[in-house]
Amino acid sequence: MSKLYDSLIIGSGPAGLSTALGLGRVHRSCVIFSNSSFRNAGVHAAHSILGHDGKSPEQIRQAGHREVQAYGHAEFIETSIETVAMEQRQAGEHTYNGFVVEDAKGQRWSGRTLVLATGVKDIFPDLPGYADNWPSNIYQCMFCDGHERHHLPKGMLAYPKLTPMYIKFATMAHFLSQPPGSVQDPASPLKPSTVTLFTNGAANPDNDEELAKGLETLTAHGITVDERPVVKLVPDAKEGVHVHFSNSESVYMGFVVHKPWIQPSELTQTIIEQLGLTTSSSLIGAYIATTPPFNQTAIPGLFAVGDIGTPMTHVTMAMSGGAAGAAGVSHYCNDLDDQIALHRYREHPGQAKQSGLPVA
Repeated sequence: MSKLYDSLIIGSGPAGLSTALGLGRVHRSCVIFSNSSFRNAGVHAAHSILGHDGKSPEQIRQAGHREVQAYGHAEFIETSIETVAMEQRQAGEHTYNGFVVEDAKGQRWSGRTLVLATGVKDIFPDLPGYADNWPSNIYQCMFCDGHERHHLPKGMLAYPKLTPMYIKFATMAHFLSQPPGSVQDPASPLKPSTVTLFTNGAANPDNDEELAKGLETLTAHGITVDERPVVKLVPDAKEGVHVHFSNSESVYMGFVVHKPWIQPSELTQTIIEQLGLTTSSSLIGAYIATTPPFNQTAIPGLFAVGDIGTPMTHVTMAMSGGAAGAAGVSHYCNDLDDQIALHRYREHPGQAKQSGLPVA
């Protein structure tokens, strides 16, 4: 009989490791599958992560790996899972759907629950030079990046077109260059803004009221709005990026902020189709729909944690989601074991008496 794990965890980033760590604390078995492909590859330092600020993503993963292994209830397997299926199992008199995963070599693993911690995939725009500047000069989160270059000119790349999100980004970037609280203090002189919003064409061709108000707000802050069409991005020899326009002119920025569209990876999309999972959409992409507080999907026993289960994609959020998923797995397995215990008790009440338990 093959081993039945309490949980199969696909993905060994912060979300998957956080789930495994939580399960280790409550002595639940799991196996973590990884193909060592991570969304933040190329990032040298991660930020806004309490206790780990400034460490590389690899250092954070290695620390998590060691902490999970210390409890002795997890196995790590380097492989790519290709198929996922459900299979009926018994827990006492209760029938439930467990999960079976299979890799490219035909190896199979069975689990009572399945945790998807597969992350998401960034879809780069069709803009020459974009990939060459990601993630060293193109930032998608100013909580993660930006402070180290706050003294340099900053660009918001509204590509392919302007949305209210980029106006919010522009004001956030503006305050990287201002003393904290300077706007509220009438006696505090404001420094000139070093932020430029690149709208890649007319900023508000449809006279949208929300955009109009946002653009007026940028003017109030002294933020530059540049409507020239952007044709390519060229990395600077030292740091930063040169934004090139259709009129052959260019401008230097210490960094630009752009939020690429995100979507489930090919593996996750396959699993979504195989199991009929429900997805949701946000301003920046698609993710698997879950129910709080444990991030369970519409399928009992299947949880989606981290970037794949939320529009708020950040390491800290992934860790939090993983911890919530661990609680969900624990409660789910506890319920199954309760069913087994009750069945055994009712079938063999004498065993309960011998162990000192009351017999009805």
